[in-house]
Amino acid sequence: MTAIALIIGLAAAFLLLTAGYLYGVKRGVAARESLRAQTTQLAREIEVLREDSLRLSDERQQSLRLTIEKALSPIVKREQLSLDLSQLKAGAGERRDLTFLLDRIAEAGNFSTVVLSDADGLPLAANAAADHPERLAVSASMMLLMSDRVSGDDQPRPLSIMIQDEANRVTLCRVFEVQGQRVTLTAVAAGDGRLSPTALDPALVKVSGMLANAA
Repeated sequence: MTAIALIIGLAAAFLLLTAGYLYGVKRGVAARESLRAQTTQLAREIEVLREDSLRLSDERQQSLRLTIEKALSPIVKREQLSLDLSQLKAGAGERRDLTFLLDRIAEAGNFSTVVLSDADGLPLAANAAADHPERLAVSASMMLLMSDRVSGDDQPRPLSIMIQDEANRVTLCRVFEVQGQRVTLTAVAAGDGRLSPTALDPALVKVSGMLANAA
């Protein structure tokens, strides 16, 4: 009887240990599966964050690039205008060649009107599509008088004057001398940021040379 009880007790103990082991194994498997699922989910979240980070980085770079391009756009336009005007080809110096040259200046700078006039407000030449060149020549002579009064006797004379009107048009009047005579080159354009006080300077050499030849 004692032997049977002992055997039953050992069997019960074995079963108990086996059940505990199996339970532990089962819990371990479940824990590993849970850990694997958490790891997989974490890996997915990391990948999503990485993609979001790359997307945000690309967006920031694009935004920064657009901001820089926008900031540099007026400078680029002015430099392009300066280059275009410096590469203009002049004619032999006759009045029709002056008109041709002013046409090229208007085309290069997208100017609606370009007028060359003397100090008395008389137009010497204008581009073919000029709008009221006589009026602009008179306005240029008035700006010339205003610049003389501003400078006075002991101050340097202004070389250029820029005016913006209510229609957002910009008028640039550039004063220079040819054979001792003061003349003005005046251009009118939409306010697109291309004009600066020295915008017409690259064209002055050719205009001066043609005026001297035509005299």
